[in-house]
Amino acid sequence: MNKNRHYAPSWALGPEGQKATVLSTLEVCHDLQQLVRILSRLADIDLYIINSDYLCVAGSGAYEAAVGCISPRDTAIGYSLASGRPTLVADPRAHVACRDCSQQLTCRDLANYTAPIAVRDKIVAAVQAVAFDAPQCEILQNKAADLAEAITLFLVQSCETDARLLTALTGNRAEIDSAGLERIVGESPAMRSLKDDIMRCAPLDSTVLIQGESGTGKELVAQALHELSPRASSPFVAVNCGAIPESIIESELFGYASGTFTGAQRGGKPGLFEHADGGTLFLDEIAELPLQLQVKLLRVLQERKVMRLGGRKEYPFDVHIIAAANVDVAKQARNGLFRQDLYYRLSVIPLHVPALRDRDKDIELLVYHFARLYARRRGEPLPSIDPELIKRFISYSWPGNVRELKNFVEYGINFRKGLSLDLATLEERFVDAEKTPDKPGYEQWSMEKSITCPGSITPANVDNSGKPENQTEASWEQERSEQKVIKQALSRFGYTLEGKRRAAEELDMSLATLYRKIKRYGLLDAYRYDVGSSESTIKN
Repeated sequence: MNKNRHYAPSWALGPEGQKATVLSTLEVCHDLQQLVRILSRLADIDLYIINSDYLCVAGSGAYEAAVGCISPRDTAIGYSLASGRPTLVADPRAHVACRDCSQQLTCRDLANYTAPIAVRDKIVAAVQAVAFDAPQCEILQNKAADLAEAITLFLVQSCETDARLLTALTGNRAEIDSAGLERIVGESPAMRSLKDDIMRCAPLDSTVLIQGESGTGKELVAQALHELSPRASSPFVAVNCGAIPESIIESELFGYASGTFTGAQRGGKPGLFEHADGGTLFLDEIAELPLQLQVKLLRVLQERKVMRLGGRKEYPFDVHIIAAANVDVAKQARNGLFRQDLYYRLSVIPLHVPALRDRDKDIELLVYHFARLYARRRGEPLPSIDPELIKRFISYSWPGNVRELKNFVEYGINFRKGLSLDLATLEERFVDAEKTPDKPGYEQWSMEKSITCPGSITPANVDNSGKPENQTEASWEQERSEQKVIKQALSRFGYTLEGKRRAAEELDMSLATLYRKIKRYGLLDAYRYDVGSSESTIKN
């Protein structure tokens, strides 16, 4: 076997050959590490994975020593992560991915294959298979793509149920060279005011509630608050309360004790509050948190201690809490859809991120910002941009805000003809977007095809009053109130798609959230029992 296979890469070693400093906040994903080792052993080739912060999160062979270390951005794996394209390097000295590599003098690779890993349509990591000798080069040619596909499949499936793994991959640490406000693009009065507020709030430990429409960049604001705070060197842990199934979100937030349920990790598992200790915990889409968990969250925030699910010991924590929502949480609290006491606890410092249509002076800045970003990823200079296209960008209403604009620009950079970005490249996309700005059909399909929430109330877990045995009286009463409010709105507007949209608008929640609550409370089934399955008979 080639002796080079036993040597750790130079970027994982200190100046005297010792193991480089490992980020103390990194928790190695043991399942992922085990998978990489098994696949590496079966294929007789070394593998390693970096996340979107270029942090090595798993590795085999020589690369086990690299786990917890930052990989240089100018290597082949960095090239693939930035470009989003699989890369086979058969000759490291000639390939474009290695042209500017800072590791050329110490690199022992004869060949390597890198594949980006996408979860929920976002590139979150990259995996590389490395060949150190001729037999491994042959393996690389035949098996590397299959190995990368197996790892990608594992990650995609695991991220659906493990919020910590998704956080580890997407990166929860600020880049060393990033300034907190630089990534928030905008010079309009509204954005200057927001940046001033961020600067004033960042040194404080008071709870912050960030509100704004979807796609406005609320997480960027949260990251800026963290990066400009005294906690910047500690972890920034983000969790989307609406993306995690209700059946596991409690254990993700608060952890669980050993033996709590079948398959539980021996010794238990700390939750995100414990993982964020000393740093910042960002609770995105806080309005999606089930009412029963809102009660527990309020108690945890008041006592600054967390008790793991199924445990008896309390664990103190020191965490700055930042929450975000794309709805008016105060209105939801008034309507009984969110606990008022929790709202008051979270909104000590309220921040509002303006919609893109309310700051059209920033649109041209954003277009050039993203054009430069995606051109650089392709290894190309910034293209010239047609003034007519800029006018089209400014005249469009942007219901998806900055996220939608970013997608438009990325499409334009990838599909433009010639050296400039012109209106012809994107006109058809604008026309299609203006036809269906809200895309209700997709939300209806996605929600009606979803599985009934595991936390739904069933006869097996309720007492004689109808209250679930493990639920407090207060949260049960609040859920009954929420159910009543939703039922009244649906009775008023109807169970048609348009009726549900109008009900969601009145209740100040997204259509997707309304569908989830209809399923949870069995309102659609009750409606069908009362009046039959034809929704068209309902009158507004």
